[in-house]
Amino acid sequence: MNKEPIDRLPYSFWTHFPGIDLIPEKQAEITYEFSQEFDVDFIKHMPNGLYMAEAWSCVCNFNEIEQGGVAKVEKYAVQNEKDWINLKVLEPTYGSLGRELKALDLLIKRVDGAKPLICTIFSPLTMAQKITDNIGYYLHHHPNELKIGLEIITETIIRFAKEALRRGCDGVFFANQTASRKLLTEEQYMEFGVPFDMEVLEAIKDESWFNVMHLHGEEVLFDQVKDYPVQAINWHVWDSDPSIKQFLKESDKLIVGGLKRGYITSGNVEGINQQIEEICKETDFSRIVFSPDCVIRYPVVKEYIHQVKDRIIEYSNATQPVTLLLSEMEKDHCLQSVEKFKIQNF
Repeated sequence: MNKEPIDRLPYSFWTHFPGIDLIPEKQAEITYEFSQEFDVDFIKHMPNGLYMAEAWSCVCNFNEIEQGGVAKVEKYAVQNEKDWINLKVLEPTYGSLGRELKALDLLIKRVDGAKPLICTIFSPLTMAQKITDNIGYYLHHHPNELKIGLEIITETIIRFAKEALRRGCDGVFFANQTASRKLLTEEQYMEFGVPFDMEVLEAIKDESWFNVMHLHGEEVLFDQVKDYPVQAINWHVWDSDPSIKQFLKESDKLIVGGLKRGYITSGNVEGINQQIEEICKETDFSRIVFSPDCVIRYPVVKEYIHQVKDRIIEYSNATQPVTLLLSEMEKDHCLQSVEKFKIQNF
C-alpha cells in the first residue's frame, strides 16, 4: 500500500463453507483454519451471499452451493413498489446480521491481530437486487420508491459495517455486483448506484484502513467507480476491462486479484503460472495482491490452492533482485542461476 519494496508477492484466497456458514462457531473456526493452512496475507470473512437478504425475511435456498451453484431466493422481501417504502432499517445485531457479527467476534478473537481481517458487505444496489426478482422493473417504472428502499438499505449496511469495524475488522470487502453495462447503463448507475455506494464508503473510510471493492462480471463500469474511497479493487481481470495497464495508469489503488477462479477450481496451474508472470511484468511487482477474481467455487480441492500458493512463492523467490554487495562476477553468476531456475520451473 505504501509502494515500498516487498520480500515476496502477497496473496489471499477465499471460498464458501456451505452449511457451516450458518453456524457462527463453526464458521469462525473453519475460516481461521483455512487462513492458517494457506498462510494468507489477509483474511476475508466469508458469510453466505444472502445473509442480509435473510435479515429482510427473504426465504433462501443454499442447497446448490456444494455442487458449484449459487444460493437462491425462493421468496422475495420486495414483491411490489410499496414494499420498498415499507422496508425497515435493521440494527446490526438483528437476525442473520447478528449471526454474522457473532462469527466475526469469534474470528477476530482467534486471529488476535496477527493478520488483516475484512468483513463482506454488499453495495446498496446489489443488496436491492438480491431482495426482489426484477430490479429492472423498479428502475424503469418505480424509481422513486426504489430510491427510498435504497436509502433504507444503505443505512442498514452502514450500521452493520461500522459495528464490524468497531469490533475489530480492519476494513470491508465491498461486493458490487451491479456496476456492469450488462445490467445497467452508465447513466442508471450514476443515479441508482454511485450516490448510495459513496454514502456507505464515506461513512466508514475514517474507521478502516484496508477496504477492497469487488466488481463482478464482465463490462464493469470502471470509470464510474475507480475513484471510490477504497484501497484496493478486485475484478475479473481476464474477462473484463480495465486491463492491468489501464488500471495502473488511471488508478493509484492496489490490485487484489489476477487469478481466474475457474483455473483454481480445475487445477489449471499452468494457466495460473502464465497469469502470475504476465501480471508481474505489467506491475513490476508493485501494487498487486494475488487472489481469485471472485469466490472460489465448489468443488474446492485444497491441493490445487496449495499449488497456486507455492507457485506464487516460487515466482517471488525466482525473481528476487540481487541486493547483496557482490563482485561483478558473482552478480553474473547469480543472475544466470535465476534465469536457469525460471526456465526450468516456468
